[in-house]
Amino acid sequence: MRKAFTLIELLVVIAIIAILAAILFPVFAQAKAAAKHTNNLANVKEVATATMMYTADHDDVYLCEYNHDSLNDYGEWQWHLQPYMKNRQIVYDVNRTRTGGDTYIDPSGRMIGFAPNFGVWHYRGGTGMFEVASTTFQICRQGGNPQCDNGREWRGKSMTSFQNPAQMEMFVTTADSPMYTNSYYYQTEDGINKEPRNGGRWVESFVDGHAKTVMYGAYTIQGTYIQMPKSLYNANMHCADDTVVEKQPTDGGASPFDGMKCVDINAYIVANRVVF
Repeated sequence: MRKAFTLIELLVVIAIIAILAAILFPVFAQAKAAAKHTNNLANVKEVATATMMYTADHDDVYLCEYNHDSLNDYGEWQWHLQPYMKNRQIVYDVNRTRTGGDTYIDPSGRMIGFAPNFGVWHYRGGTGMFEVASTTFQICRQGGNPQCDNGREWRGKSMTSFQNPAQMEMFVTTADSPMYTNSYYYQTEDGINKEPRNGGRWVESFVDGHAKTVMYGAYTIQGTYIQMPKSLYNANMHCADDTVVEKQPTDGGASPFDGMKCVDINAYIVANRVVF
């Protein structure tokens, strides 16, 4: 006699396989997402390490950021740090596949995943890792940049000037381009999707070199869409210290918080923001 499975037996086996798949597929997806997040956390920490090497060679002063739309990569942080990173891949967020960025170093134009801490509201106001933006371009010219006649320049602050290096954010996930910044309202690329990338699990590195995950949310305040940390405690890690004041940029761009302390700006926004 020839032996074979009955129809009922086959259906039972198929049902068991389907149940196992339904249980395991979400687990596999979560494991994959966790691995990608770990990769991003390692990348932003490597960027911090490269920055610390850079500052050791430049009198403990943070890098100078120079931007003009005709340059993008050339003169920004990823260009300054390239000799110390040696590996372009660490500047990318594994989940940010958007292209259309500068092709000076990477011909694919893939957009970078991280950006320096430019402060809380106005990215030219001087509350973060940089002084108030200027148009003097002195540091830009010293760095050998061939086009220092337009755009803006941000001078980095001394790495020894921060009150609490372990709580001063240095680099963080960004949704901006073609210049890669991180200020609440200034997210012009992925930010238009009205939801923080990576489910809001953004990675940050700090002045002392460590890195961690911070949860970001999407909000509106006074008609402006912003992405910022969910907690006030983490938001204050954007501030150079408790006394730093946002200053009106000399090259225009009004700030509604001109003259306010960084921590007071955060307190106001958190108290008045609305979940998007």
